[in-house]
Amino acid sequence: MNTTVVYGFLGAGKTTLLRRLVPRLAAHEQTAVLVNEFGKEGVDQIVMQTDDLTVVKVAGGCICCEVRGDLMVALDQLQRSLAPERLVIEPTGLAAPDTLAQVFRSPPIADFLRVDSIISILDATRFEAARQMFGEFFPQQTRVADIVIVNKADLATAEQIAEAKRWTRDLNPTAALVATSYCDLDPDLVMAAIASNQHAHALDSAGENGHARGEDETAAGDAAIELSTVGLERGTIATVEVPPAWLEAWLRDVAEGTYGVVVRAKGFVPRGDVTELVDVVLGGVEIRPFGPAP
Repeated sequence: MNTTVVYGFLGAGKTTLLRRLVPRLAAHEQTAVLVNEFGKEGVDQIVMQTDDLTVVKVAGGCICCEVRGDLMVALDQLQRSLAPERLVIEPTGLAAPDTLAQVFRSPPIADFLRVDSIISILDATRFEAARQMFGEFFPQQTRVADIVIVNKADLATAEQIAEAKRWTRDLNPTAALVATSYCDLDPDLVMAAIASNQHAHALDSAGENGHARGEDETAAGDAAIELSTVGLERGTIATVEVPPAWLEAWLRDVAEGTYGVVVRAKGFVPRGDVTELVDVVLGGVEIRPFGPAP
């Protein structure tokens, strides 16, 4: 099972990239997607499934840490039931490549899975904040990549883009480096990375470079913080339609810390027969139409 791993901090654009890229990969190989949600609600899984893709969810934590066993079960089930030619894995934005590499090297996973391409996405507008907030896993995601995308170039300043590129080149001189808006990546870059398969040494050494974690450590632990999740399902809150102005004002309060430090909030809000997808990350708020209610 040839595998592409897509890393990126929360809100950097991983799901946007996959919605663009996976159909193009699927034109060449039978392709499945494994999505990891840090929270219990499968928001990204629902978004991906709108493209009629085979999507498997591992929820409730980081697949490189506390739900590692669930990841191994999901991979084994995928191999037995579908045996796709290509698997695309979207880990949570808090995933650490060193411990994820340990999963890929573990039996029986190593018997049927081979990582041949790694993509890492940086949000140019929040790159500096993410770098300061979290620990070693953040540069690790860049070190192991074949392709580094500096995304949201349409929203970033020239200085922000240049700094993200400079930092990337210091960590990874050989990766393909491209600035994008909405992760509009040329699929030929991915196909070239797959063909060259030059990242193998970086992936193998990720768990041996002095930053390997113990079984109970998490990427967030590097930053000496604790993360918790809260999920709201349909029916647990009032079903009245929320006025758009009120919703936006409330989300701004969430982003600005009125209710405590919220690193990420993501979900669907009903608007009659359709929904809107809302996204809060590192002080920013985005609300966009999604389509029929999931």
